[in-house]
Amino acid sequence: MLKSLLSELGRSLRRKEPHHHHQADPLGAWQEEFRTADPAQRDSLMGKLDRWIEANWGRKQGWALRGDWHLRLGNLPGAEADYRKALQIDPLSPSAQEGLGLVLLHARRLDDAYLHLETAHKLQPMNADILNHWGLVALEMGNLCDARSKFERAVERDVRNPHSWHNLGLAATKLGHVAEGVKCFRRAIDLKPDHGLGYSNLALAQRDAEQLDEAITAARRAVELKAGNSRAWVVLGDILIDAGLFDESERALQRAAALNPMDHTAFVARGKLYAAWGRHADAGHAYRTALELAPGNAEAEGGLGQLELLVSSFAQGWDHYEARRRSEAAPVRSFPFPEWDGSDISGRTILVHAEQGLGDLILFASCLPEVVAQAGHVVIETYPRLAGLMTRSFPDATVVGRDVSEPGLDWLTPYGAIDLHIAAGSLPRLLRRDASCFPRHDGYLRADPERVRCLRERMAALGSKLAIGVAWRGGLLRSAGAQRSLPLVELLRALEPLGATLISLQYGNVQPEVDAAVQATGVRLSHWPELLTDQDDAAALTVAVDAVVTVCQTQAHLTGALGRPGCVLVPANPNWRYGTNSSTMPWYPSLHLARQPVLGEWSGALADMVAWLRRNKVAEHV
Repeated sequence: MLKSLLSELGRSLRRKEPHHHHQADPLGAWQEEFRTADPAQRDSLMGKLDRWIEANWGRKQGWALRGDWHLRLGNLPGAEADYRKALQIDPLSPSAQEGLGLVLLHARRLDDAYLHLETAHKLQPMNADILNHWGLVALEMGNLCDARSKFERAVERDVRNPHSWHNLGLAATKLGHVAEGVKCFRRAIDLKPDHGLGYSNLALAQRDAEQLDEAITAARRAVELKAGNSRAWVVLGDILIDAGLFDESERALQRAAALNPMDHTAFVARGKLYAAWGRHADAGHAYRTALELAPGNAEAEGGLGQLELLVSSFAQGWDHYEARRRSEAAPVRSFPFPEWDGSDISGRTILVHAEQGLGDLILFASCLPEVVAQAGHVVIETYPRLAGLMTRSFPDATVVGRDVSEPGLDWLTPYGAIDLHIAAGSLPRLLRRDASCFPRHDGYLRADPERVRCLRERMAALGSKLAIGVAWRGGLLRSAGAQRSLPLVELLRALEPLGATLISLQYGNVQPEVDAAVQATGVRLSHWPELLTDQDDAAALTVAVDAVVTVCQTQAHLTGALGRPGCVLVPANPNWRYGTNSSTMPWYPSLHLARQPVLGEWSGALADMVAWLRRNKVAEHV
């Protein structure tokens, strides 16, 4: 992201303070010529500027201008030397302070970059461009609120600056304010209709907002405007994966790699594409190529780890999966305590902190019984929706339900000194190194017995001896939600011959979909949304039914973690949690996996589901 942003901003780089040239000074004219000059013309201009500097050694303007040119040409050492010479002549030159800050930003010397841009801002507090660049440093440092504040102030100073709006959109989306980000990107594009980078980032924000068609349109517009920009093609290819348009995605990503063979992001996206396509060898090669181009890249290493976990190479997979901690999309939080490395924790207090989504946290919680048994005390951080269920399930631990985005450590004060910490997703690296380390269990989460009893009475009143809970929609677009969801009508028709009472376990606003499917099929489906907002209620409902049928989503994890019989409908391109070909999964012994033979075709998986229900005699009359 940084390289693309600076490339975009570099085109508008200009001196931010009057030069006070003598009448004959050619610097202003040369500056304008340099913007549109070809390489030969730029060499000629650079020679003219060098001769001018020799004749005007003590004037900062020439040094600062040459710093601009070197920065534009990517010569960071030359640019830094020129800006520092300008600052020797005039330490209060805001343009040289800003230019040096940009050089240091390019060089990833972020602390120093921040200080120089802060100085430039103090010298020219109304300069929107300085605020923009200063905000970019904060963004790269991960100080999202600080970055957003700077971009907001840049907008206040120059409401017609497209870069200010664009950068504000970046900060907003990174903070999770996707709708605001979309508005900011649109504003930037209104002000600069050829803003190719703006269209690419608009596309990414629209995907996050579950607006896939609009995202594809924006990404295609970006490559129209920036046909020679590899990043624009990478964004298009990445979004096309989520739409299941694999052939078109491959063409886009091949174009990106041809434009810039050193662009590791193109190979990261190709790894994601081939994994989704089921071409695992090609996916591994793409991820390894990305790592050769960008050693230690979190996205490539994490993608390789997920691929290895998919094929049950657990030891290697978990080691590479640790790269998620450094990912730009969802980095794991750090804590000021030593990290648990698997050594003896008897008599010690360990914090296990939440990460990723509800389903993942339920999955990683399968390691908690061992941690609780080994440690002196365990503090488990979880999401509010899981707090009640986790408290009941792990009575010997302290469970804290909280909004994990809230900063600070004051929430830990009541629980005494913390000796060690570990992210929930890092537990399997220590405790699940191979298949033999996965324990057979009949459930490690415990639903409320009284709630279960009441719900069974409620279902008995519906008049059927057999109750099956169903969930048919999984995840977000960017996590292949479309490919792991199926039409509710298809599911109802497949289950109709069983004569069961069907209970919706689908979270979200799905009542219109339920009504339409019931009308189309005549199959009754009870939907009680008030029981699905809290996982304690959802757990009770999961235990109350005789079996669960679900796609790959949180309900699958909840069913398996409760030890309840369940059938998971798995797409032909599953993620790492579900493996590649087995009808079982090591995490949850009670679950059966009914797999698609072909991506997008659910009939085979539905037939397997019905056969499993009959084979296991979930109810006497099945």
